[in-house]
Amino acid sequence: MTAQKFDPVREFASLRDSVSRALGQSIQAAAGGVYPLVDIYKTDQAVIMRTAPLDGRLENIEVSMEDDLLNISGETKSEDDLPIEAYLHRERRFGKFSRSLRIPWPVKAEEAVAQFKNGILTITLPKADDTLTQVSEDETAD
Repeated sequence: MTAQKFDPVREFASLRDSVSRALGQSIQAAAGGVYPLVDIYKTDQAVIMRTAPLDGRLENIEVSMEDDLLNISGETKSEDDLPIEAYLHRERRFGKFSRSLRIPWPVKAEEAVAQFKNGILTITLPKADDTLTQVSEDETAD
């Protein structure tokens, strides 16, 4: 195991990113939490973003990608017509939402595919060719 040389710029950037992430999560939690909850993972061929089940009916969903930011917005509507005063306790969330997520791997945004099934939105972003080449080269280096 080789020791890495101390790089103060890299360490400062890492600290900055950690603080920014923590502050962002705190602000979102104070504002009622993030919605929708998502998982992002990568396979050999693509980056996959999958939401937790969305409550109610999903309407007017928009998905876009700008640089390395995946933007998701839309609106969920309650499936029942109860007035808000009728509820004793309500945790499910309805209304407009917007979420921006940084995708840390190069992808082909123009070839993205979105699917909405059983309340779950799945977005598949094919990896850029240079990423696939880099992975192959890294694997042969071992």
